[in-house]
Amino acid sequence: MQRRHLAGHNKMARIFFVLPPQVHVLDLAGPLQILSSLSELRIASINLLCVGPLKELTSFQGVTLSAVQPLPAHLASGDVVIVVGSKLAFDEPLTPAQSQIVQWLQTVVKPRLGDIVLASVCTGAFLLGAAGILDQRSCTTHHDHLARLQQRHPQAHVLSSRMLVDDGALITSAGVSAGIDLALHLIARYFGAATAVRVARENVVQFRRMNRAPALDVQLRYRDHNHPVVHAIQDFLTGQPACALPYDELASRFALSYRHLARLFRQECGVTLKKYQQQLRLALARRLLEDGNAPIERIAEHCGFASVQAFRTAWRQEEVLPPSVWRAQA
Repeated sequence: MQRRHLAGHNKMARIFFVLPPQVHVLDLAGPLQILSSLSELRIASINLLCVGPLKELTSFQGVTLSAVQPLPAHLASGDVVIVVGSKLAFDEPLTPAQSQIVQWLQTVVKPRLGDIVLASVCTGAFLLGAAGILDQRSCTTHHDHLARLQQRHPQAHVLSSRMLVDDGALITSAGVSAGIDLALHLIARYFGAATAVRVARENVVQFRRMNRAPALDVQLRYRDHNHPVVHAIQDFLTGQPACALPYDELASRFALSYRHLARLFRQECGVTLKKYQQQLRLALARRLLEDGNAPIERIAEHCGFASVQAFRTAWRQEEVLPPSVWRAQA
């Protein structure tokens, strides 16, 4: 059970959006708006910078973008670099501007991987590949270009049917609107699931996964509905997964009967309230098992389980290995 270190996990100060010629507007605007919500909602003060080899460029959709800043000569620990997708002429050599981005990725970005996070939207992955960054790493791109990316970079592990692929210091996403999923994923990584949910709801977007994509963290699951009361209850339980409040009292806090709450929750989420809370508690238990050496009995109590036996029964429903063995392999 290998867990790759998440580069820059505890700090995010600057986000650089790298704009190639013929950039796709939504590949830029989607993640740019999502990440700008961090400042707008007063969650964090993040410096968002659009950079590239050209001060002014025309997007593939015909919109002219100006005041683009130069590619930075240096990056600091905690920086995030997002190479935005663009219209590429695959049968032609790289343009001078594209070559400049590739050289910058090789000389400035690649040596800092581990201290910074590098990401791409859509065809931005091809520029990463040209810089030699995809070798021996898992990645993805727009579904129309998966075979081409694998052919050009045979040492990369190109994955299909993925909205995004997180390979630690490298995150790649599929086409167009997948840049929004990438931005929400970054927010969840740096600021937690509850913050990502808040930003997603503010921007009226949902967390998505495709068939073979990794499962979302439980805090982000069951959120593809628009019922404000159910979201509020999920926010409450996510904030205190060990809450032992009787369900009747929980329902009354939101001016509902428990019977109504139970029916509404299952209708909107597709899972029972009890099962949802159990998954939250197990997620907390996994974090505690990973991060320390507390006895199983203490973890069970801290996570709100009535007894160690109740914890072990719930654990066996989701995990094959016993908790102590699971921790040894985490």
